[in-house]
Formats: sequence, C-alpha cells, structure tokens
Amino acid sequence: MNEYVALFEKNDPNALPEGLVRVNAESSDCAVLVFGSEKVALMDCGLAFCADKTIENIEKALAENGRDKVDYLFVSHTHYDHVGALPYIVEKWPEIQVVGSAKAQYVFTRPGAIKVMRELGAAAAKDFGGIDDFEPKTDGLRVDIVLTDGETITLGDLTFTGIETKGHTDCSMAYFMEPGKVLFASESTGVVVPDQGINGSEILKSSNDAIAACDKCEAYAPELIICPHYGVIPKDFNPVYFKSMKEDAQNKKAFIKKHYDAGKNEEEILQEMIKEYTKPGQPLDAFIANAVNTIGVMCWEISEGI
Repeated sequence: MNEYVALFEKNDPNALPEGLVRVNAESSDCAVLVFGSEKVALMDCGLAFCADKTIENIEKALAENGRDKVDYLFVSHTHYDHVGALPYIVEKWPEIQVVGSAKAQYVFTRPGAIKVMRELGAAAAKDFGGIDDFEPKTDGLRVDIVLTDGETITLGDLTFTGIETKGHTDCSMAYFMEPGKVLFASESTGVVVPDQGINGSEILKSSNDAIAACDKCEAYAPELIICPHYGVIPKDFNPVYFKSMKEDAQNKKAFIKKHYDAGKNEEEILQEMIKEYTKPGQPLDAFIANAVNTIGVMCWEISEGI
C-alpha cells in the first residue's frame, strides 16, 4: 500500500464545482453535465443499456437549473462504455451538437467498429444489468463538430479547449475548461486505481503517444482533474497523476517484456496478465479486449526496441 491510498479513501469523486453535475447511471461511466451561462454541455454519456436512467438524471439536472436542453456532447473517445448512450441522447435532443476528434468521426462510419460496440454493449448489459438479449442502438453515433488540438468551444462564460491525446485510442480527446482550470482527462492519461493509490495506464495504441498526451495535458496545469471511470481525483494527487501513469505503463511493459523474453506468445502473456491484473468476479470481456491490444502494441514496441 502506498501513501496515496489514504487520499482516495477520504476523497469524494463526486465533489464537482458549482455548475457541474454528475449524471451517469450507477452502472455507467462518469458523465458530467456542465452549465454555462448560455449553453449546456454533456461530457461523455456512458453505456447503452442504462441510457434511460442517464437521460432521467440529465432531465432532473436541467430542470433544477432552469434549462430545457443539452447543446453539446463532448466525446472523449469511441468506446462503447463512453458513447453507448449517444444514440439515445441524440434521439432525446435531436439538435444536440456532438463534438469529438476527426478520428472519432471516422470510426463512427466503420461497420466493424459499430459491430464491436454492439457486442460489448450487449455484454455490459448482461454483466452489469443482468439483461439478456439487449440490442444497443447504434443509429445516431456521430460527430458533428470536429475539434482539433487547441481549438475551443464556448458555453458563454465557460470555454473548452480540445486536447488531442492519442495512446489509449487514436481518437482520444481531453478537454480543458476555463475558468476553473478543470481537465476532463481521457483514458490515454490513465485511469486511477484507488485501492492501489496509482493512476493506471490504459495503452491500446502507443506508449509514446500516451506519454506525450500526459505531457501535453500536464502543461495546462489543471487544478481539478476529472478522471474517466472515477470522477474528481484528490487534489493532493494532482502533482503525481501523470507521473504515476507513466510509471504504471513502464511496469506493465516490463511485465510483458519478462514473459516475451521467456518465449511466451501473446495468448500466454494474456493469461499472465489476467492472473496479475484482474480480481475475482471482475467481468473479463472488456479487460481481455483491452489487454489483447495492450499486449500486441507493447510486444511490437519491444521487438522494435521502442
């Protein structure tokens, strides 16, 4: 146990600043509604099977703040657990403008990617909701406004700057909100593991890109970091957030390299990762899907001396 575990034990991940409201369903990822003086934005939207509950939470927050619609939906990346509810959100608010990277816009046109989203969305419904034979909607998966590195969108008194953060996926984006110096981080810069007191790496595409994403986001000097799959991290963890992710990436690569150098193939390394990095009862579908990519990327990097 390291010194940061205690920080997470005392931390409230839902302690958002005024004007920000967490609206995701209990089983879904961190989705935050942001109220600007003129417009309202939703940061990610979570899983498909609990979209109705997410929409109910959004409607409640809108009513409490005297608003009647969501103007923007900012997409961090195109994985099913972050955008599965997008078709349902678009159906509810047809005029919403979906913001994301050019790569995200392209991914939503690919039949293979849509197929994977359906499959994993259905698996999540079974694993987390106990729902058999769920068929996620996919009509409405789209990006209307492509945001590139450094481009901005305003909600009136609030400005969001897009930060391209490849590493987890090639379509990943983080968003920096001012005033407030709030970073809506992407998975390329890690996902915290509270009971270990670390920021775990989620590298599916490139270690170098993920490290560059950390450096780029750190340069914005965020004062509040909202981490995917968690929420607001402890303020005292901010100074080590990016460093911790880099260290975890190095540890995972060293773990994979040990088994790679021992002559194990990628399937055998996957079994070692399952033993090392999963807990009893943890749904394995998503872990395996990600781990297969991580192993493939890192084995290639090791073979190339990267």
